[in-house]
Order: sequence, then C-alpha cells, then structure tokens
Amino acid sequence: MVDLYKCIDGGSKYCPCHLADNDSCISCSILRGEKFCDCNWNGVCIFYEYRMNNYKSKEQRKIFEGYVEKKMNLSERVILLKIKVEKELIDQLNRFGSYVFIKGNSDIHYFEAPMSIFDLDENHIYIVYQEIGVKTKKLNEKLNLGIRGPYWNGIIGINNIDSLANSNCAIITRGIGQSSIGIPLKKLAEKNNEIVIFLDKGKINLNYIDLITDVSNLKIIELDVLSEEGQKQIEDCLINNQINLVFSAGADVLHRKISNIIKNINKEIKFAATNNNLICCGEGICGSCTRKMKNGKRIKSCKAIINPNLIY
Repeated sequence: MVDLYKCIDGGSKYCPCHLADNDSCISCSILRGEKFCDCNWNGVCIFYEYRMNNYKSKEQRKIFEGYVEKKMNLSERVILLKIKVEKELIDQLNRFGSYVFIKGNSDIHYFEAPMSIFDLDENHIYIVYQEIGVKTKKLNEKLNLGIRGPYWNGIIGINNIDSLANSNCAIITRGIGQSSIGIPLKKLAEKNNEIVIFLDKGKINLNYIDLITDVSNLKIIELDVLSEEGQKQIEDCLINNQINLVFSAGADVLHRKISNIIKNINKEIKFAATNNNLICCGEGICGSCTRKMKNGKRIKSCKAIINPNLIY
C-alpha cells in the first residue's frame, strides 16, 4: 500500500509528467513502481494516458514571452507589474491557486521566481511582489520577461474554496499575502458568495486590495489579525455570520492561528490557505517543496491536493 494523493495536474494536458518517467507519480500506484492499481481515482487513468503516449511523459509547461507595460511602486519595496502575455496563458491562469515562474527573458533559469497572479484581464496578468532578494531585485530591472506556467497549486485546500457557492465566506489576509487573493476573490464573488475581508497591512503597511478590478461592494475590516483582539473579532464574525469557508492569505503563523480558531468554534467550517512552501521547480522534481504533515508523512506540496488541517 502506497500513500497516494490527488494531483493538481491529474487529467490535464501536462499529465503524465516527469514524475511518471521516474516511478514517482503521486496519484498512480503503477507509475510509482507497484504491480497493482491502487489509485485515488482522478477521473482519468493516468497509467492509460502514459501508455497511450508511448510510455513517456507529455510535453510540459513552456516559457511564454511577457512584456512589462506598466510598473507601479506601491511603496519603496513593493511593486505591481502589468504584464502583457499571450491569451493562451491568461485563459489557463484564470482559476484558483494560479501562479507562474518569472525571470528576465535574457536571464538564466536560476533567476526564476514563483509569483501568484494578483489579477488578470483579457491581455495582461498583474503581479505584486516585495523586493527582497537577488531574484526580485533582478526582476525589477527587466521589461522583457520569460514566464513559465501555468501552475495551479498555490492554495492548500483548493477543493474547499473551488466548490463554494451561494455561501458566506471570510478572507483573512496580511501584508504581501494580499497578492494571492485577487482571483479567489473574483471567483468567489462570481459564485454568489458573500465575502468579508479581514485585512492586516502587516510589515509592508499597505492596503492594495482596491486595485483588483471588476469587484465592488467589498466589506473590508482593517485590524491586527495576529492580536488577541483581532482574533476575537474574527471569531465573533465566524460565529455570528454563518461563515462556511475561511481563506487565509499570509504567512504560516497566520494559517495556524486561523486554523485553531476554526477548530475551537466549528470544525465544519471549510479552510483554505495560501501555499507558502518553498517552490523551486513546480514539477515535484527538486524536492524543495516537500512538506512533513502532522502524521509524519511527506508530500510534494507543489503537486498534491491536500486538506490544510493535515498541516496546520
């Protein structure tokens, strides 16, 4: 018996991937080197797809060309980029948990940085990032970009948030975590969900949610989400407003505090959180995203669809 998880790429045009070539598929027991089928059914037989593709992985993500049409300094070190890209990529990124790897078009692959999609329109993607290390400083100098994608596992508990409709939900975000809520916010609104946002400006001391397009009448409550007073206010909201889902967008310390609030008041409230694990390749190859769960088992967090309660 092997530990199998649903894969975010299962059934997509990128499946089977390179993991299948190396007896490491996270969803197919046969492609994990076992002699029997014990899969967590994804709606498609991954081994059949592998066999029909002459026992090799399918063509993987390509690098799209992007051009920075607008750069906005939201603060000294927080930057918003409006990037013109091909519609093919935009269409594939218009879903929960989307992110890409970005670098200068002329830079070597070591400079690729994973970036959440803050917003998008018919011709552009928008990203917001904080200039901290070598990769982001280098990116800040470029207009012509290489963009590898799409990738979709930027949210842990993605099934919880993707399935929510006609319900009440809360988004709790802090600091640069705001960069991950644009598409989830739009998708939740499209599904007729009532949304309340608890916003903590964090160390960047910024509120840039208003830059998200095509969403209006948001209920935004600014507070210190890590303080006892802030957590009490969040707890009261969850209790008094019949909240069905909470989406935490921030650091792991925020995820743990919100998870504890939910467990203490109503374990039936669904939970989703931004994927803060180190992600270097996005394909489950490098191992940087490997995460140890509470039960001691390890998963490839760039690929595996899991319940955030197994981590937080």
